[in-house]
Amino acid sequence: MRGRGQQRDWDELAAVDPLWAILSDPDRRGGGWRVDEFLRTGEADAARALAVAAELGRPARHERAVDFGCGVGRVTRALASRFAEAVGVDVSPRMVEQAGRLNDDVENVRFLVNSGPDLGQLADASADLVYSRIVLQHLRRRRDALRYVEEFLRVVRSDGLVVFQLPGAIPLRRRLHLRRRSWTALRALGLAPARLHAWGLSPIRVIGISREDVGRFLGERGATIARAEPDDAVAGLESFQYYVTPESTSAEQP
Repeated sequence: MRGRGQQRDWDELAAVDPLWAILSDPDRRGGGWRVDEFLRTGEADAARALAVAAELGRPARHERAVDFGCGVGRVTRALASRFAEAVGVDVSPRMVEQAGRLNDDVENVRFLVNSGPDLGQLADASADLVYSRIVLQHLRRRRDALRYVEEFLRVVRSDGLVVFQLPGAIPLRRRLHLRRRSWTALRALGLAPARLHAWGLSPIRVIGISREDVGRFLGERGATIARAEPDDAVAGLESFQYYVTPESTSAEQP
């Protein structure tokens, strides 16, 4: 995740309403999430991904999982119960700080702040699973999202699995990002994030990449979509959760 502006946006959301920032249910805005039910969604997401992974016979080992865009560790915590180590990575220092506090009872989890255009803190072939959901869609540009996907392929082991979610095409009305534009303009005038949040505004953007373009990008790098499942991460938008092997294997499954 990159950019000081993006880091500032997520830091401000972390200070105002961190759980809603991660799972932006309109009915939960303003502190409507209970921590226990919020964490249960992470458990459900991890269970879903690893059930498919088991069907695919991946990963071969469960030594380390990486959760990219971890926020307060919603899914990282769940992965820690299934891997020897779980590493959460996020652009926001405030999110990472809160993740540490929320998960201080979990011994095999750690959190890293990563604001650069790559995952340079993680070594090549150092993870069995790289996971990212409801994250890549919030980057500034398509090329930023794809750059991180390329990094996922670098970090995962040859017998591991990369799981990530992305919407497809974004309708024009959604690409206008009127709430984000309003947030940005009013922040420049000095209005506080808490007030803007209370008004229903948000700095969050949504980008999309077609399933065909994702497949082409991965294929050019020798990777394979082992499965692509419909995902409901963004209401009203077609979205997929991709299960990717870092080397060319069999053809994509439905």
